Parts: sequence; structure tokens; C-alpha cells
Amino acid sequence: MWRKVVDISNYLFGGLFNIGLAVGLLVVAFFVATWAFDLGYNVFDDTVAYGVEPVEVLFVIPEDASPLDIARLLREYELINNEWIFYFESNLNGTANHFIAGGTFALNTGMSSSIIMDRLVSPAFLIQDDGQVRLVEGLTNRQVATIAADMGYFTADEFIYELENGFFSHGFLWDIAERPNRLEGFLFPDTYNLPPNPTPRDLIVRQLDQFNEVFDGQMWDLLEALESSLGRGMTLEQLITVASIVEVEAIIQAERPIVASVIYNRLAAGMNLEMITTLVYATNRRVDLLTTADHNFSSPYNTFNRVGLPIGPISNPGRAAILSALEPASTNYLFMLKLDDGSHIFSETLAEHNAAIAGQAGGDE
Repeated sequence: MWRKVVDISNYLFGGLFNIGLAVGLLVVAFFVATWAFDLGYNVFDDTVAYGVEPVEVLFVIPEDASPLDIARLLREYELINNEWIFYFESNLNGTANHFIAGGTFALNTGMSSSIIMDRLVSPAFLIQDDGQVRLVEGLTNRQVATIAADMGYFTADEFIYELENGFFSHGFLWDIAERPNRLEGFLFPDTYNLPPNPTPRDLIVRQLDQFNEVFDGQMWDLLEALESSLGRGMTLEQLITVASIVEVEAIIQAERPIVASVIYNRLAAGMNLEMITTLVYATNRRVDLLTTADHNFSSPYNTFNRVGLPIGPISNPGRAAILSALEPASTNYLFMLKLDDGSHIFSETLAEHNAAIAGQAGGDE
């Protein structure tokens, strides 16, 4: 009697396939459900509805933490609503394996998950454990405030408020005119170590102290010599205003004394300075977004429609720019044309300047 032999391999593998498919669908369903819950939580949560202010959090990534551990910590600090969604998204966008172990970051409960992911992988947002903040040359006070606020101890507005309203006893500030952005130009760029839980004043005082140390007796002597060579008086505020323009106009060190000479020569000739960087400062717009109409923008900082220096500095210059303003090159240049690489073509006459412009236009064709 023949026995029918049944090949169960197809059933076996088919069953395994179906089980795998089912598991896969369950996983997908889980993430979809979790995402929907997370979305609903954001939409209907009472704290959002009542507009509760975001809470600042200083978040530290443990050295041996896995991406899921980090997600769970974020959830515990109420920076995210669901660790699994965060973990899944960070794996999808590739950030999960690049979170900076041991790093300290300033986050807040109003940040989206994508912003948090971007910060946790970026060295630019790292906060040094020793309270160290590095400020480069040419920043405005508002930019300094923003960088300092990234430490997570105070806001940019709190920093600006202290700048505008705090009392500082440094002698070199006594002759500075009352004006908006009154300490612009005197927050000396450097790397500063701050105390635990620093206040805006802790940083501001250190910057003013450093300015006082850098602008020493030798620089005061150079200022007196500059006044003699110019044949007129010059206040410290006016000097720093020149230096602040030099700082942002000239990115090539060797050109800085020449740019300073152009400024002094135009002032002596009674010409408008027409420095594009002063217009950028006045309008608070990027240079590539400026229009011809902006040249008539009403501001005491706009050197296109007013004679003389701006009412005050337009950046916080470093030592090299200050020395260039103190010891300008001896030239007859009245015009300068900035090239794409940051260098300049300097000219003594308008005809030479127009020829330089035409030459550059011809080269672009």
C-alpha cells in the first residue's frame, strides 16, 4: 500500500514568512500608534494650550549612554514626549550614533525633537563644563548675548538688559555718550572662564576688564599721537568706532591699516564714509539682501546718507583692528572696492575707482 508523503517545507517556510510579516506589521503599527499618541499629546496637552513658557534644561549625555538611554533621559527631563519615537526618528535620520558622549547642552522644553537631535550632534552647541565661552572678533552685542545665552544660565534679553541698564565703574566708560547699544565696541573678544551659574554681569564685567587691560598706557599714547597726526581730537569712542568698521570691513590682516587710512582720509575730505558694513548694522539685514533704497535708510549708523562716523561702534573689535585704527597706513586712498575673496582694490580718485568697478564687471562676463 502506497503512503502519501507530504512535503511540509512550503508550509513551514510559508508559515515563517507569514509570522515575520505579521511581526513586522505589528512593529509598524506600534510606531504609528505611538506617533499618533505623541502627536495628540502635543496638540491637546494643557500646558501647550495655556502657553506655559519653555523650561530651560542643562542636559548632559552620560559617557556610556546608548541612543535609547539618551532618549529615555530626554523623556525624563520632559524634553520629548516619547522616547521610542525619538529613538526611531534619530535612527532614520542618522543622528542616533553621533550624539556627543559626555557633552553638556542647553535645551528647553519648547524645542522640537529635530532641533534637539541637531544640537546633540553639533560641537557648536557644546557647553564647556568649566563655564568657558569663546567670543571671536567682530561680534555685535546682540550676537555676544545669543552665544552667551546658549550656555543655558540666562537669556539673550537678560544679557542685553544688563548691558543697557547695569552700572559699570570702568574709567574708560565715563566719556561714552548715552546712546542705544551703549557698550557696543567695548565687550572685548576673548575666551572667558565663568563661575558656576554665571549671570550676565559676570561675563560683561570680565569683557570690560579685558578691554581695560588691552587698551593700556601704550595705546593711550598712540591715541595721542594719532590726534596729533590727524590735526584734531579723537575720543576713545570714536577710535573704537573706526576699529569696529575696520574689523568687519577687512578680513585680510595686511589690509586693515589701509582700510583705516581710507576712513580717516574720507573724514578729512568731508566725504560720506559709505561703508556697507555700517548699513548692515543700521538695517540689521544681510549684505546680500540690501537694496539701493536701503542706502537712504534713516539711522545715525548709516554712513551713506550722513557725514562723519556712525554714532558709535558697529562691532566689538579685537586688538589687531584697534591697533590698525591707532596706526593707519599713510595713503591717499579715498575709495575701496571689495572683491569676492574679501580683498580690496584701493583707489585715490573716483575715476580709478570706477575703472576698477568696470574691470571687475568685465571680468565677470
